[in-house]
Amino acid sequence: MRTVRVAVVGCGSASGKYQRHLGQSPYVNLVAVCGQDHDRARRHAETYAIEHAYEDLGRMLAELDFELLVNLTPMPLHDTVSRQALEGGRNVWSEKPIATELAEAQALLALARRQGVGLWGSPANPISPAFQSMANMLASGAIGRVHAAHGIAGSSGPDWPGSAWFYRKGGGSLFDLGVYTVTLLTGLLGPAQGVVALSGTAIPRWPIGGELITVEADDNTALILDHGDAVYSVIQTGFVYGAQRDEWTMQLIGTDGAMTMGGYPWEPQGVSVHRGERANASGHWERLGRDEGETYVWQSGATYIAECLAREVQPILSGEHAVHTLDVMQAALHAAQSGLNVRICSTSPWPLPKRGNEQGMKLA
Repeated sequence: MRTVRVAVVGCGSASGKYQRHLGQSPYVNLVAVCGQDHDRARRHAETYAIEHAYEDLGRMLAELDFELLVNLTPMPLHDTVSRQALEGGRNVWSEKPIATELAEAQALLALARRQGVGLWGSPANPISPAFQSMANMLASGAIGRVHAAHGIAGSSGPDWPGSAWFYRKGGGSLFDLGVYTVTLLTGLLGPAQGVVALSGTAIPRWPIGGELITVEADDNTALILDHGDAVYSVIQTGFVYGAQRDEWTMQLIGTDGAMTMGGYPWEPQGVSVHRGERANASGHWERLGRDEGETYVWQSGATYIAECLAREVQPILSGEHAVHTLDVMQAALHAAQSGLNVRICSTSPWPLPKRGNEQGMKLA
């Protein structure tokens, strides 16, 4: 069985979870970690039994042979780090968003194609059992034609030391959390063609590391996506969610029923479906599968891509979908500022392939 040599850049809050998950895969040989603080990178290497620790990405790319770079740097650095790795002929998995500007993301995708390597970006929730259950239900027509959907999920905001960049320009709740719901709904209902939105800063000063910082990015956003053919979805997200019941965070309403997803979009859980009329009636909802069977975690995307590379199969996830998601979010922020219905020009492959169809599908 072939293994893929993987290097991780970034030693922040997500890095340990990624490294632990990567280290458990039989398809992964985790060979290096890179961070600006060399002592911290070295500690990560010792903790997760990684052979090499670097503080300079250029040196790692020049000295070390590896196939996949996992980009876990802060949002404003995603473009620069991914570009350097792609120019070095490496496949790249990037944490979300894939870049902070659409032109940067499109340039990265074009660069990956020229270099003959892959570019993929978080969120990875289309590979989750919950997404696959919903996609199968939609394809079967069991709830009729879906023309309306609603996703709502937020948090009380990052507050750990070093998290101030979430509130700076290029950060915000839409890029941090709303991205999960945008990914899910554009994956289920198809690429968005237009958006209207409201977005603002509800809490202008935020306590981080014992001091109040000025918030420059959105902390409360709502958008309506037009998926074409009178299919509309509503997405709400923010850093002002002190509490939320997660019995369902997503609902899709069809002409012959409805479907809900429990848990947050970054931790999707069980799916429930109501077939037939009066979808709001109590006592007629059927649970599809059980939560105990969930194997998906939000940090599994890089491991999944490494497995696809090792097995030479086409991933469900694509760089085009990640770029389209960024396009939707940027268009939403522009719509909120301008009050306009903003058209979205990018697109992505749809419907997404199903997990069962991966076997035998060769990478292009």
